[in-house]
Amino acid sequence: MEQNKEGTGSQKPVSRRSFLKGAGLGAVGLAGAGALAGAGALSACAPNAPSTQKAEGGTGAGTGTATGANGGGAAQSGWKTPPAEATEFVAEHSFDVVVVGHGYAGVTSCRELAESGVKVALLEVQPEANYMAIGNESCAINSKVLDRLTSYNPVPPVDPIEYMDNWMTMVGNQANPALIMRYCQNMGDNIDWYYDGLTEADWDTFTHTGWPNKGETWEHLLPNIGPIKFWPGTFSCYGECNQTRIQGYNREAAKKAGAEFFFGTRGEYLVMEGGKVAGVVASNAEGHVKFNCKAAVIATGGFSYNNEMLQDLMPDLYNALVGEEGFNKPPEPGAFSLANPNANGDGIKMAHWAGAHLETLPVAGMNAKHIQPPAGMTNLPQAVWVRGNGKRFCNEFYPIVEQRGVPNVYMDREPIHCVFDDDFTTYRSYYVPQHGGMEPTASAIEGLRASMDKAYAKFKGTWVEPETDGSEEAPMGPMMAIDYIADDTLEGLAKQLGLTGVAATEFIKQIERYNGYCEKGADEEFGRYKEVLFPVKNGPFYAASGNPGLGELMCTMGGIITDGEQNALDKDFKPIPGLYVSGNDCGRRYGIEYITPTPGVSLGMAITLGRECGRSVFKALSQ
Repeated sequence: MEQNKEGTGSQKPVSRRSFLKGAGLGAVGLAGAGALAGAGALSACAPNAPSTQKAEGGTGAGTGTATGANGGGAAQSGWKTPPAEATEFVAEHSFDVVVVGHGYAGVTSCRELAESGVKVALLEVQPEANYMAIGNESCAINSKVLDRLTSYNPVPPVDPIEYMDNWMTMVGNQANPALIMRYCQNMGDNIDWYYDGLTEADWDTFTHTGWPNKGETWEHLLPNIGPIKFWPGTFSCYGECNQTRIQGYNREAAKKAGAEFFFGTRGEYLVMEGGKVAGVVASNAEGHVKFNCKAAVIATGGFSYNNEMLQDLMPDLYNALVGEEGFNKPPEPGAFSLANPNANGDGIKMAHWAGAHLETLPVAGMNAKHIQPPAGMTNLPQAVWVRGNGKRFCNEFYPIVEQRGVPNVYMDREPIHCVFDDDFTTYRSYYVPQHGGMEPTASAIEGLRASMDKAYAKFKGTWVEPETDGSEEAPMGPMMAIDYIADDTLEGLAKQLGLTGVAATEFIKQIERYNGYCEKGADEEFGRYKEVLFPVKNGPFYAASGNPGLGELMCTMGGIITDGEQNALDKDFKPIPGLYVSGNDCGRRYGIEYITPTPGVSLGMAITLGRECGRSVFKALSQ
């Protein structure tokens, strides 16, 4: 049964509108829960295992078989097999461009295209009534929104070229330099554009991270550690106006400019004619729907909830898992507790079936590939980290938090002990603005001191639990979840940590050696920079311990190789006409693990490059 054969779209010649008036957006339907904490351009298609049948004709699958011609791990991965071509459609529409995915990259690409006069549709699997964005923090460097939040002490502007060069250093020059430079050169303006629908009431709910609050100064804010640099400048939306509402503002702006949105609609595969994109086949509750188009933007948010794709595209992670970690957990959809259940890899599948080249390096993941001490202890780089033998095993203050605990990936999973002395409140104030850091605010340092004093009082037997009626809110923040232990001597601390015999002796020797490195200003074992060598010599002494784990994946950060225009490349690295990939489906942005020269670069990049993708598509259609 076919309905609405001509659809609501159009294939009129593309033209750019002179401008879009900045009038009110009108009522925005924003039902549903608040956005989850975290970062990542995550909006995708619902879990649905691909058909094992080989596609014929219309899908134009570039590989033609399950094995594919490039990238990936297992040779017979089922997800690489295109689905059978649909033969009946409940509706058919025609547009210039179809965007698949209502994440940060998808909605910004759609809005930019609509405001440029392009007839564009956006497909999103979530129902409109309870649509929810994921993530709250976005890097906002060089933006007016950041200037407004920090007007009492503005965050200094950043040289885009310096930011780009530092980025490429952090990823070992593995990222696409054209993509990274495009992000760095346009992040300020595009962030301001994304947030241009905010109301005065909205502004009252926003905060920022990585920069002192009004009335505070951070004496030990570190712009760099060695060759790696960091910049503050994060726009945080954890209040009533969260990213779900802000995406709603952008959706309404796109609609006002002529875009159409199809919620409850899952992208299935691309229609290719003569090697070019000719359409998108999708499905909704009624059946298959065909969208004729000249170009498609794939932005479905990665594959963090698809175990088969995780094994294929993150072999470095898969091969490092042990015991009950990650993939070795009982088989179930999305073994990773932080994974977005909508991030099923559908966009990457669609692009690959159409001939797009998979990344040749392991795909980056957010928080997946580095072992650090567990919850609450994650960011204690100022401490000394020792294992069960009483010895250090890494540079505890390695500049990049996502790479800090990597050495422990290749060791047995035994407890890590983070050890420090009574001067730790001073040492803890040394801060770099990066993902997961505890800001050295006055309240945070006071909370740390209170937790240390509590541990010491428990050691002395003088601790008395405060009376409470149960109505008090639990303390929040990374330091509040830790149960510290304390002792007057290092020998006593070793005993409390369970270190005995040779391990206890080695522990004392290790701390003595480390304190010697602090005096010299040179860590001769693991190369920790002299600026962050903090001795452990003034008692009482403290420690926090825990068993590390691997595979806590928030989102994946790539999959399809594109050029600087985000035009997907084929097996010979040539652009596929009409096929564009953005957001967390787009590869070669982060190397093999997420990095944060500024917290929130995941959302910031998706917002910025999503709009830039729209501009690229418009340019291609106008030629």
